[in-house]
Amino acid sequence: MRDGFELLIDPPMTTRATKFMRALAESAPQGAIVSHAYGGRHRVLALYGPGAPRRMAVISQHLARGGRVAMWDMGYWNRESAMRLSIDDMHPTAEQLARAPAGPGRREFALREDADPAGPVLLVGLGAKSVVAYGLQPMEWERARLREIKARFPGRAICWRPKGDKAVPLAGTSLRHGQSIAEALQGCSLVVARHSNVAVDACVAGVPVECDDGAAAALYRGNPAPSREERAEFLRRLSWWEWGRKEAPQAWSWIREVTRCA
Repeated sequence: MRDGFELLIDPPMTTRATKFMRALAESAPQGAIVSHAYGGRHRVLALYGPGAPRRMAVISQHLARGGRVAMWDMGYWNRESAMRLSIDDMHPTAEQLARAPAGPGRREFALREDADPAGPVLLVGLGAKSVVAYGLQPMEWERARLREIKARFPGRAICWRPKGDKAVPLAGTSLRHGQSIAEALQGCSLVVARHSNVAVDACVAGVPVECDDGAAAALYRGNPAPSREERAEFLRRLSWWEWGRKEAPQAWSWIREVTRCA
């Protein structure tokens, strides 16, 4: 395996993803190759949508061979023209977040304090790809978490935010679907999610979070109600892991730095 980059663009993809990957292709470092089927001859593989089963298989194969994988997926904030990045994992890890340079972040955040300690718990659902990726049955994780929430907070209202466009009901909850994430978070006492980007939105909104995985686990694991300063520092670091289409050359430079690829 030689040093350098392979950019895997394997349709079908969403229109947003296609545009983003095209921007990466147009600004790829010298010597990088753009492929439509995994080649595996370069140390760093970059791709979009790591949760898709066929891409998960490619990721596992490349990592097993000693390579690095730069994974792109839907962005945290600018979900129209930006994507989030992680290296060798589905989400940025605490160690990766620690790589953020000192000084200001790459964007500014207006932190809010929208939580109500007496308000409902917001349960956030998994997407269909995540259900498959984690070997679960549909709604298995959600129902288990719902039972736990009811046991821990008897009498507390529980709101349900399913993933995706379909307003799938969940018995024992009231539906919060069809409004913005900021509106759904307003007045909640807690967000419970497995790894959802909603945990990052909750960080901005000042709503406590319990999550099993995802970038926000670096902040919230064992610490569901961090200080305002801790939230601001987490967001500053996380801002280095989302890049827009127009920032593709800088994104490649960042990938090169964190993978130490020539």
